[in-house]
Amino acid sequence: MANKKIIPPMPFDATAWLSNNAAMRLSFACKGLWLDMLCCMWVSIERGVMLKPIGGAYTVDELEALYGSGTKELIESLINAELLSVRNDGALYNADMVKMESIRVKRSEAGKKGGVTMGKRILAKVDALVETPPIEMPHTPSPTAETQQGAQADLFPDDLPENPPPLTDEQQRKIAKAKKYNYADYVTLTRDEYTKLCTEYGEEAAKAMIDILNNYKGSKGKKYKSDYLTIRGWVKDKYYENMNRYGQQTGTTAATDIGKPSAKRTFRDTL
Repeated sequence: MANKKIIPPMPFDATAWLSNNAAMRLSFACKGLWLDMLCCMWVSIERGVMLKPIGGAYTVDELEALYGSGTKELIESLINAELLSVRNDGALYNADMVKMESIRVKRSEAGKKGGVTMGKRILAKVDALVETPPIEMPHTPSPTAETQQGAQADLFPDDLPENPPPLTDEQQRKIAKAKKYNYADYVTLTRDEYTKLCTEYGEEAAKAMIDILNNYKGSKGKKYKSDYLTIRGWVKDKYYENMNRYGQQTGTTAATDIGKPSAKRTFRDTL
């Protein structure tokens, strides 16, 4: 079964609508027609333009047949209130919705090509290039593009929330590689770090070193930026000092013993 295109909810600034004096003077019939047309333009194959489902612009006569007698006059009222505009091909459109969709598409393309950082640089150029389509107003003087944008700009916010793109396989691998696990109550290592310790010192020795660090951190409340580097530093030295002193592998080193000199080698925690 084919996946249906998911259409996001239409954003609408109620405060801007209620503060639009020209819109508030319209009849309830005109406001109702505007709301219905607004929804149709949002789900249109060309967002912001009143087009048929199979393509092509609706004529005013077709809209009157669709909505009923008197639709022509209502549409003219919407045009006069600068809520609707007319393209050269005769299609009715909302200038701000068209602009908003152009910005959204450009931002989406910019994000795919260069990520967030590259996208911001591209958008700086894109926003400056976005223009309202050419208009041709029937029966009434044609307002300027600045007037149309000023009247409609507040109804739809430019910054639409978008879902972030999913992580790539490579990004997921990097996250998994950097994830740290608890090898003791107070010791965290990545899998690669633990593997390196086992490879270099042997698994039993690595576990003993982890135990030394765990006991020390647990009793002293000390924290280290990297447990791995700490183990390769003073913990490793302490482990071999215990081996020389007791002749066996051990991780049960009291916190009070750490830092005390032995007969064969001295130890100092420099971290």
